[in-house]
Amino acid sequence: MSKTIESQAREYVYDLKNCASEFGFNNQEGWQFSLVTDVEKTKIEKEYYPTISAHPAQEVLFEFLKLVKDKLTLPLNKEEYGFDANSTVHKNVRHLIAFNPKMHR
Repeated sequence: MSKTIESQAREYVYDLKNCASEFGFNNQEGWQFSLVTDVEKTKIEKEYYPTISAHPAQEVLFEFLKLVKDKLTLPLNKEEYGFDANSTVHKNVRHLIAFNPKMHR
């Protein structure tokens, strides 16, 4: 049975909050979100720790990001509003990854 996008977003936010608490930073200030390809995800994971990524179906990736940001009461940025899973620019984007830009490995 596949989980709904809503329950996936709820679990992701739960993980974000636990991780932020464990590493001593605030959800609103700490996380930076990126919609990324496999290669970009690997690069971010090598550069930053902790990272939390999710891999919902590509056609619901933007909806997933929107749900996560709604639950954290964060606004979408201009790039996120421009996300289109069907465009050639975004065709390899598969993940939502969160990382704290101040926490390098």
